[in-house]
Amino acid sequence: MSIEKYFIPNFMELQTKSFQRFLKNGLIEELNNRNPITNIQKDLELLFYPEYYKLCPPRWTSRDAILQSKTYSCRLYVPVQLTNRKTKQIQFKWVLLGDIPLMSKRGHFIVNGAARVIINQIVRGPGLYFSEIEYNINYSKNSNKNAIRRYSAEFISMRGTWLRLSIDKKKIMWAELKKTPKIPLMWFLLAMGLNEKIIFQSLTNPMRLLNNYLNLNNLLSPTMSELNLDIFDSNFPLLKNKENLKINKPFVATFSNANTIKQYYNLEKEEAIPYINSSTKAFEVIYSTLINNKKINKDSKLLAKQGRKWIFKKFMNPRTYDLGLHGRLSLNKKLSLSLPLSQRTLTMYDVLLATDQLIRVEQGLLDTDDIDHLKNRRVRTSSDFIQMQIALGLLRLEKSIRDKFQNLSFILEKSSYFSKNQQPGITNWIDRQNKINLSNLDLTKSLKSTTSANQFLNLTYKKKNVFVPQIRYFFSTKPLNGALREFFGTNPLSQFMDQINPLAEITHKRRLTSLGPGGVSRDTATMAIRGIHPTHYGRICPVETPEGKNAGLVSSLTTFARVNYEGLIQTPFYKVYKGQVQKHSGFFYLTAEQEEKSIIAAGDLNIFKTGFLQKGFIPVRKLDEFTKVSRNNINFICVSPIQMISIATSLVPFLEHDDANRALMGANMQRQAVPLLRSEQAIVGTGIEARIISDSGHVVHAKTGGFVRYVSGRKIIIYKFLYSS
Repeated sequence: MSIEKYFIPNFMELQTKSFQRFLKNGLIEELNNRNPITNIQKDLELLFYPEYYKLCPPRWTSRDAILQSKTYSCRLYVPVQLTNRKTKQIQFKWVLLGDIPLMSKRGHFIVNGAARVIINQIVRGPGLYFSEIEYNINYSKNSNKNAIRRYSAEFISMRGTWLRLSIDKKKIMWAELKKTPKIPLMWFLLAMGLNEKIIFQSLTNPMRLLNNYLNLNNLLSPTMSELNLDIFDSNFPLLKNKENLKINKPFVATFSNANTIKQYYNLEKEEAIPYINSSTKAFEVIYSTLINNKKINKDSKLLAKQGRKWIFKKFMNPRTYDLGLHGRLSLNKKLSLSLPLSQRTLTMYDVLLATDQLIRVEQGLLDTDDIDHLKNRRVRTSSDFIQMQIALGLLRLEKSIRDKFQNLSFILEKSSYFSKNQQPGITNWIDRQNKINLSNLDLTKSLKSTTSANQFLNLTYKKKNVFVPQIRYFFSTKPLNGALREFFGTNPLSQFMDQINPLAEITHKRRLTSLGPGGVSRDTATMAIRGIHPTHYGRICPVETPEGKNAGLVSSLTTFARVNYEGLIQTPFYKVYKGQVQKHSGFFYLTAEQEEKSIIAAGDLNIFKTGFLQKGFIPVRKLDEFTKVSRNNINFICVSPIQMISIATSLVPFLEHDDANRALMGANMQRQAVPLLRSEQAIVGTGIEARIISDSGHVVHAKTGGFVRYVSGRKIIIYKFLYSS
């Protein structure tokens, strides 16, 4: 099969389409997350209309930005509505939020006159993952017999606390968080909003969860049991007596008498929350009481209120916890849920079904997840990083707006007092009270120290003492611009573009890394992370990678691969129907998960003019297994022989005859070659040299296609067709 060089996608699509996706969806999504902004009294409300945002033309072109050491960016204007519920007045105005850096046609940014590239990061995607840890108690010859397997389920989010459901060596199930003590899983499920009836009927083996609580001494530490014994007994009096509880069926819990059933099922869910709150703060409270000899406050209502706030803040508040679109899609698919994609926080059903699947994993009914499989890894492109910085800048802006709301109400209260008593100026009074510094307020920057209270009231009040704040006083460009400046200046994933030659530039923009914030460390990365996985075929190049500490952690995207909106890497195939290659049907882009159960043939097979494969047994691949099957059993065939390697590796002639280490060095050294003043054609080429030069942007592009009539060192004349309507 010949190289389908005319069907190779644009090499810059990874960067340009990512930024277009940010302008179309990402920016609107982040502004919607901050709607609306209100004060404590709920009488002032700021509302964004992000769907109608406007970007002004950039002040400098990309060429002028380089020459004048400026940033190639444009101003972001958003319509904002300010509603005063006390006076029932509404203001509407366009507000400048900040400057958004623009991506050039070549896929990079220009910041302070320097070309910068945002590296694509490949990390474990948000969702639910089951893992198994095996360790030995005794190091002897029969170590496998003494091995203990510990299972866990991890909820990974884009923003917020990670949650782990684990089973320890004593077969006790816990809910674990960072920087907090372990919480018994039963209590955690109750605090999420479930009741006992739903929990026991949803689990395939409810006795497995109840056994943790029948033995109280093994569940709690001695100090912990002394503190929480009365809470435990008052909430679950039935669990003390094993005779009252009988499990006859795996799905239904029955009790010895009807009154106990009614009493057990009518327990309020808030009664579990005191233990949640006390367990998260347990060690701190215990140590403080032991040192200071103070009694612990056992007010259950107060503890329930604090525990409820803690649960909501950790997992149910969309401002602090976000699964993201990819995380919700992954959870719905893995747990067979149908929750809406707008539900980006953790729900009680997610935790309940994860508990059920964790029990199945422990019993061997379900498999654990392979963290190196590409279906469990997502690519974070430039749009994702810019969107994260926009979210950070808007969070700072929201905080400053709320502070100005609070300071404004404080000033108005004091100014109304001065208007009645005719006291000296408000500035002198506040300085004397040391309550607030007026120099930090935009409302009073123009006021002098000698301004009287009556003059201040005249500036801020209209008729009948009705205050009308202006929208411009609440907004500033510093939060958004500062967040973007921090990212481009200090983040390790924002790098100076490699401009030695066109190949170095185009490789830099298609690079994948596991390092950086949210990724792995080069010092602690294992060989399993650095190695080649079967799902890398056609997606990540197995040859091109650095030598040294970053080996295997920094890689390149293959020639035909692309990244979809979910962040998954796809590679194209031709459909094979009854032994015939369906080229006219176009490419079928498959993810690693879709490719798992397919039988795929290589891209260098001999195909007849009619499109049929040769008769007999054909070598094929099914995930990591290689075998031979007849042509009627093949599902897909690769597009090209260079589909599995990157752009730099595809420039090496006769790659199949080279040793892997020599091919790696050859691919890396091509990026270090200094270009010629007068370019020459390669003596031995592979056929994609022209596409690399064209997509890198180092050559002049004609706006329209046509016939070339004249070529010289100064000009090129092209004749184009004019189509009449």
